[in-house]
Amino acid sequence: MIVFLTLCYVAVLFLLVKIKVIKLTLWWKISPAVWVLILLIALFIPMQWGAPAGTVNQYQAVVEIIPNVSGEVIEVPAKALTFMEKGEVLFKIDPRPFQDQVDEIVASLDLAKLNLDRAKDLFARKVGPQVDVDRFDSEVKQLTARLSQANYNLHETVVKAPGDGYVVGLTLRPGQRVANLPLRSWVAYVNQDQQRLMLGINQNMLRHVRSGQHAEVALKLFPGKVFSATVETIAFMTPQGQLPPSGTIPAAPTGQEIPLPYGVVLKLDDDLGELTEIPGGAIGSATIYTESAKISHIIRKVMLRMESWVNFINPY
Repeated sequence: MIVFLTLCYVAVLFLLVKIKVIKLTLWWKISPAVWVLILLIALFIPMQWGAPAGTVNQYQAVVEIIPNVSGEVIEVPAKALTFMEKGEVLFKIDPRPFQDQVDEIVASLDLAKLNLDRAKDLFARKVGPQVDVDRFDSEVKQLTARLSQANYNLHETVVKAPGDGYVVGLTLRPGQRVANLPLRSWVAYVNQDQQRLMLGINQNMLRHVRSGQHAEVALKLFPGKVFSATVETIAFMTPQGQLPPSGTIPAAPTGQEIPLPYGVVLKLDDDLGELTEIPGGAIGSATIYTESAKISHIIRKVMLRMESWVNFINPY
């Protein structure tokens, strides 16, 4: 942008010299350099914190579906890239081993209850010991707990969608055996109700950014368009600030570390047209218009719109 404005100044200067409005003295020869300096000091340097800009990305939660029980898949009603509501069936695991376990525990529980009733009757007639009552009562409680766990396992043979969304890259087929192992997921489910439009702002440009400020977004997915947005919140955390649990002593910060940008969550105010929401992974640029250096906002608006038109031909 600064090159464009300088070229405009040089063109005007050339025209004025050509029509002999001014004489090409030493001052006018060095004036383009002075013009660049004025632009830097008055507009472009204050613009860095008055209208900070950065890369924006649409993040969307992807749930790795791992069943709570292991077994053979007998049915996969879900279809890839097809909208599903919360609670719809993704796939089913063969329930027969779990149903057999429930039936076995129910039979043992019925017998334990009969024995408990007999022991209580004998104890009431003072012909049976208290220890038999206590023993059968404990057995009934244990079997009841086991039955609850068995019913839970039986219920979990039907794996359902955790929320409104869709399955991506569905390769699971009937006959495949799945396991309750956290090392591997069997279905990737995109949760549409958990998404964030995140803008990265360098730390030295963030000082005037506040919630509720106006912003604009230009996405690669929508070349030639600029969407109005609002700052929702600021995520004051980066991976450099995280201390994960470990037996290793963390290293002290050094001057070689590059400060990572902070994330600013944006909310679009404009309609997306045919799309109901921004798809996950949509990337582009965004600008926040703060209360500082307002004179530079018009320059940032022009730059963002120029970038949105360049998106027609530039895929990167």
